[in-house]
Amino acid sequence: MRPHLLLIRFIGLIVPRRLRVDWRQEWEAELRSREELLANWDRLDRRNKLDLLRRSVGAFWDALLLQPRRLEDDMFQDLRFGARLLAKKPGFTLLAVATLALGIGVNTAIFTGFNLLMRPRPVKDPDTVVKLDNRGGAYGQFSYSEYVAFRDHAQTVSAWLPTFGERFLLGETTTGVEPEEIGGTFVSENYLSELGGGVQIGRFFTAEENRVAGRDPVVVLSHQFWQRRFAGNPQIVGRPLSLDGKPFIVIGVTNSAFIGLSSEAPDIWLPLMMRAAMPSVHTEDFGGANPDWFGAQDYQWLSLHARLKPGRTIVEAQAEMSLLYSQLPRPTDQTPRQGAIAVTPITGQELRRAGFRNAMALALSASGLVLLIACSNLANMLLARAASRQKEVGVRLALGASRLRVMRQLLTESFLLAVLGGAAGVLLAWWSCEMFLPLLFSRWGGGDFARMSLSLTPDWRVLSFALLLSSLSGLIFGLIPALRATKPNLIAVIKEDNAAFGGRLARSWLRNGLVVAQVALCLALLIPASLLLRRLANALSADPGFETKKLLVVFYSLELTGYDEGRLQLFHQQLQERLQGLPGVAKVSPNFGFGGRATLVLPAEQDASEKRFEPAPFRWVSSDYFATVGTPLMQGRDFTAEEARTRAPVVIVSESTANRLWPDENPLGKTIRAERRLRNGAIQIDLPAAQIIGVARDAQTWRVGEIPPLFFYAPAVERKWGVEGSFLVRSTRDAASLKQLALKETLALEPVLRFDSFTMEESIARDGKVTEARNVSELATALGSLALTLAALGIYGTLAFTVAQRTREIGIRMALGAQAMNVQMLVVRQAMTLVSIGVLVGIPISIAATRVLQSMLLGSSGADLVAYGGVVSLLLIVALLACFVPARRASRVDPIIALRHE
Repeated sequence: MRPHLLLIRFIGLIVPRRLRVDWRQEWEAELRSREELLANWDRLDRRNKLDLLRRSVGAFWDALLLQPRRLEDDMFQDLRFGARLLAKKPGFTLLAVATLALGIGVNTAIFTGFNLLMRPRPVKDPDTVVKLDNRGGAYGQFSYSEYVAFRDHAQTVSAWLPTFGERFLLGETTTGVEPEEIGGTFVSENYLSELGGGVQIGRFFTAEENRVAGRDPVVVLSHQFWQRRFAGNPQIVGRPLSLDGKPFIVIGVTNSAFIGLSSEAPDIWLPLMMRAAMPSVHTEDFGGANPDWFGAQDYQWLSLHARLKPGRTIVEAQAEMSLLYSQLPRPTDQTPRQGAIAVTPITGQELRRAGFRNAMALALSASGLVLLIACSNLANMLLARAASRQKEVGVRLALGASRLRVMRQLLTESFLLAVLGGAAGVLLAWWSCEMFLPLLFSRWGGGDFARMSLSLTPDWRVLSFALLLSSLSGLIFGLIPALRATKPNLIAVIKEDNAAFGGRLARSWLRNGLVVAQVALCLALLIPASLLLRRLANALSADPGFETKKLLVVFYSLELTGYDEGRLQLFHQQLQERLQGLPGVAKVSPNFGFGGRATLVLPAEQDASEKRFEPAPFRWVSSDYFATVGTPLMQGRDFTAEEARTRAPVVIVSESTANRLWPDENPLGKTIRAERRLRNGAIQIDLPAAQIIGVARDAQTWRVGEIPPLFFYAPAVERKWGVEGSFLVRSTRDAASLKQLALKETLALEPVLRFDSFTMEESIARDGKVTEARNVSELATALGSLALTLAALGIYGTLAFTVAQRTREIGIRMALGAQAMNVQMLVVRQAMTLVSIGVLVGIPISIAATRVLQSMLLGSSGADLVAYGGVVSLLLIVALLACFVPARRASRVDPIIALRHE
């Protein structure tokens, strides 16, 4: 067949079916006549050639002009008929669309967040940029010497991007502007060019400026910081700035689109080699004996990113980096290197965070349950609606319509509902992103997710997901009613309205099962949310074993002052005295903090070898620590000042520790040893043969909501204070009232320092376990409330249509003497029976869901009857309210009108 005839056949597909034969014959004849003109193409003038081309391509336009007549085809006929039926029942349509919009909207909002996470980082060729993690190092970082070895010997990498983030105290050297604490990043000179960034004004620093440590104090500002702090002043280049008291010169400003590899743009960028010249660097913090700490093998401070060479894979880079790492010189203590190197892509790093993975798994599971509830609600309403159309369907089938044709009509109506619900769901999702995504992302992932949540721009992925979800939902909630409605007893339908499917509607196992399922799924969301809230409230209100409201923690840092050792000791002594003199202060104690974990060892006795227990957390404390924090001693005595000064081998253990190590014995006078295995494999003895002198009350000292099974207190070693310090301040009133007084006294001693203060109550609220539990409980509560709303809408909608379908039955009952209260109780009893069955099915599911969330629950894991009872009672009350309107409507049926209508 000639190509132009194939084209006509293809174009004919969009022509109405009943017009295709005549249309094709006419156009094929027309084309054959034009073939003669084409044979004489060379003899035609320009005007005739243009006319022939215009008429030849006119077939497509003619086919488009015939589209209005296509509305007479079956598909458009079904759409028009379905739209008219939905318009005739606006209450049903609005309820169905609202139900589906809520389910699709939540899932679309969650997918929007996934879509944001999966977007490539805003850098050049992000697929070739990888991050290196040192599994044996501090926070996955590397020493400078390790970076140099990788840089000089790696063959799979084309460029290295070392970085280090730090906070600075900014003070302009030319003005008297109030100092401000800002964030900055030390980077290599190729950082901007390798990541595809640019400068708004000025320039980035050069390789020469990043060659010698501390030689070139230059700084580049981020666009956001330039606008915020300097109002976009174009004369900023060349202006001096003071960072931690050291003068720098501004040489440029990056463009607004560049944020680098950080989660959000830092305020400033500095040359990597300037890190060694900052006042906050103290060699004693990194070994002391080695003044060249910048290249010391033991000091791991650099974060490493790299760009792979073209054609190289992550697997090859992983193998090479692991080999190079194993060949590096040993650290100064000559111990074998520990750990391994992990090479990972920068895309999707957030999804590898454990806390965030748990949150996303919870969000996806809960939003999926919400959508299932919405679909079951709509399926139930469509089942009830199909009952009211049983005679229509029966007549269609009796007159010769095929079952497939009737099912297509019913599915078309479901599809229209799905499209409307999907469109409303997308609008709802975009509107609610500002509420859900910051809750879900920023709290688990930090500023990165907060930044991404500000760029909620729709794209084809979100729209495609919403379209797919809507289509699947339409198929799910429309298929079952279509199958049931198109399989009636035709004789019974024609003879009597209520003899077929509709007459058995009240006894339909499918309808009842859907109601039970949605109630059970609702409980599976509400009970875990209630348990999370209850455990969180109990943990925050329970006695932690120490004072909270009257205990203030004061933290400060003198790293910007340049004090010598003697001045540091004098400052700490003076500050303690000033804090002790504040009105309302009862006690001030140095806060030495936790010492980590140590293995407890009971020495060997005559008839047994020594006993070793799992590593236990411990805390260094002063002689007045227990009196300050308010933790009572149940047995024995406190540490003395002399024991702290001489580092006496004595220890105080918690009640749980005493009961476990010496059950049915007096622990006082017993001896234990505390030791730790260092990363290099060596054993460090923290407490050699320490004597138990006291037993302290159990306290949530290690983690909120958790009493550690083993915990002990050791006397703090008297030591020289460093540039940082902390005090515990016990007050006779609310400790929060001392914050400003403590700040004033601290600044009076030294105005250039970093200061922070918070009550122990605020410290508990900031705890990571509490924050995670609060975030998860808020998310679960929001989704559970939505599920409860959908369940109530589903019960109401199903009962409303059931009552409408049973109008004749109710009329007969009332004509035979039934009272309004009897009819109301009939409707309510049938509905609440199903809700009760749903509760019985949902409780085991809820218990299983709670076990999955056990790691996020604070406190004991026992059954919480208040939480279970409260949720079940709430669900029953909501179900009763949902039954009220249909039951009241049923009790007001006029028997004469009902019988006459039927």
